[in-house]
Amino acid sequence: MDKKLANDEMIVTKALNNNMVLVRDSEGIERICQGKGIGFQKRAGDRIRWAQVERSYIPENEQDRRHFQQLFTEIPDEYWEIAEKVINYGKEHYKIKVRDLVILPLCDHMAGAVERYKKGTVLSNPMLWDIKRVYADEFQIGKYALKILQERFGVEMKEDEAAFLAYHFVNAELGSMPGISPDSMARLISSVLDIVQESFQITLNDEDWNYQRFVTHLKFFAARIVQRSGYQDEADDELFGELSERYKPVRKCVDRIADFILINYHYDLSMDERLYLLIHIQRVTKRYLKKKKVPSSESD
Repeated sequence: MDKKLANDEMIVTKALNNNMVLVRDSEGIERICQGKGIGFQKRAGDRIRWAQVERSYIPENEQDRRHFQQLFTEIPDEYWEIAEKVINYGKEHYKIKVRDLVILPLCDHMAGAVERYKKGTVLSNPMLWDIKRVYADEFQIGKYALKILQERFGVEMKEDEAAFLAYHFVNAELGSMPGISPDSMARLISSVLDIVQESFQITLNDEDWNYQRFVTHLKFFAARIVQRSGYQDEADDELFGELSERYKPVRKCVDRIADFILINYHYDLSMDERLYLLIHIQRVTKRYLKKKKVPSSESD
């Protein structure tokens, strides 16, 4: 590293295109920087200033670096602008927490989808309904992306594509959980929701706060099952027994879920997992059962 390199300067390692450069900053960290004209006629060893940078990404490994270099040279700049707009929309409106590197698969997918639709190739997503139900926020972000793509390229895409785009956000959110795929998570969660609805003969409202909170719990619940990691808190047998007696129909529903998971996933739910399911299911069904005048417990 050049000792005379100022804190606000970076040394160009490689110009990827007119608007993208691979650099090392004053601390020796490799970055990919984006900015209008930032790479024009730049060569290795040239310097740029932070004031010229509009966006900066730090590759986590060699694979990330190669992917960045490949995609930056292959995908038109406008897709990067659209992707950043979509990511910011998700962070602002749905509070999603994803690494900036989600921009890589997002750009790649959007560019590929536009090209496919222009050629008349439309893909169906077999998980559309499950994605809409389980990953409602991510699906809405996907729909927002389709809206922008239609405005920019005049290509109207089906909701199936919004579900495909939602995958990238789900994958990014679950990035710290190895071995988990959106499909496996969605299938498990949808099955649990179906069991709850069938048990009480109700249709849950996906806009209800208790429903959204229940689905959030189920995402982590499903992740533990898929990872076979278990729940680490100490079981409260007394509380579980008390609530099981108070909410007997809910306890029966929890037992059905436990049997389903044991048979299909060979995973035996712990007492704590059953307890939290019982609490969430009682909350999410209480209002519906009152309207139907069906007691959620023997004493209601």
